Amino acid sequence: MSLDQQIQRESERFQILFNRLSETKWSETAIPEAQSRLMACQEQARRVQDKINAFNSAADKEHKRLLDIKGHGVRHAWYKVRGTLEQRVDEQEKVWLKEFEKCKEEEEHLTILKGEIQSAQTFLHQCQSAYDEYVKSKRALDGLLEHFFSGKTPSYPDEDRMEQNLRNQEKHLVNLQNHQRLLLHVVQLLQRAHQAVAISRQALNEALNMNTFDMFSSSSFADMAVSSCLAKARNAAAQAQQLLNEARRLYPNIPHIGELYIKQDNLVFNIMFDNIFTDIHMRQTIQEAMHRITRAEGMLTGILMAMKEQLGRCEAECFQKSNEVKRLAIEHFTTRVTIVKNIIEPPPPYQS
Repeated sequence: MSLDQQIQRESERFQILFNRLSETKWSETAIPEAQSRLMACQEQARRVQDKINAFNSAADKEHKRLLDIKGHGVRHAWYKVRGTLEQRVDEQEKVWLKEFEKCKEEEEHLTILKGEIQSAQTFLHQCQSAYDEYVKSKRALDGLLEHFFSGKTPSYPDEDRMEQNLRNQEKHLVNLQNHQRLLLHVVQLLQRAHQAVAISRQALNEALNMNTFDMFSSSSFADMAVSSCLAKARNAAAQAQQLLNEARRLYPNIPHIGELYIKQDNLVFNIMFDNIFTDIHMRQTIQEAMHRITRAEGMLTGILMAMKEQLGRCEAECFQKSNEVKRLAIEHFTTRVTIVKNIIEPPPPYQS
């Protein structure tokens, strides 16, 4: 069966799907607008409700205060002596009544807003229902068009070229997305390694500070404290090296990664200390380790910055390629629909 015969045979189904698609296409752009409208109404209603709540709380306190003033007691007697009690109470009640009127206006405003929220929710539900129908119809129509145009269509070489170009760009997009995910994972590994190196450097610095403070001390507690700091530095350095090895395994093209190695000095990181504080040579060894870790941290900072820039370029390229694929898909879909419509209802012959 030829392509034209297949299309004529399925013409009624095509027309139903195409009409349904045209009738629901509006929902694609209406949903974000409906969501924004609903959120705006809800936020406005929340602010009005906060004002009402604040007034009610203040009104309760004011009511109690007025009752206290009018009650029998020392304050009542004092106001009576001065002859200003009723005047002061009247003035305060007038102020309170004005605020009460404002509160009533806000309550009326809130009632209107609740109606708008309900209307916005109803409209959003309609948009979502229409969009679900749109997606369903688009999927069914895509399947029907794919059935018509699967394989080569010698009668329509332009459609074949568009389809091949679209497939190539889709493959390119998938490769870019995979590369982006890989770069993101590598950057996360490098960030964790950078944090571990910083922890190691801080621990070594704490050990040096203790060594300086207790240089001539024979305190066993100080020995244990420094040993604990060096153990922390050892563990953090080992973790950093593992993370770097994993990043290098996943992405060998990391710039300058081969020059970076978090060297562990067994004399510093693994020795059990007896009287470290009086050992000047050991202090120098810790300082050397500190310098190496500091240098490694600086190098790792540069490497991480370069990888983040590479990730940013890849993300931008993915975004651009994704938009290009969407554009090509729309053009390809439109071309197929036009071909089918021209076969079902051929255009009138051209007359000069």
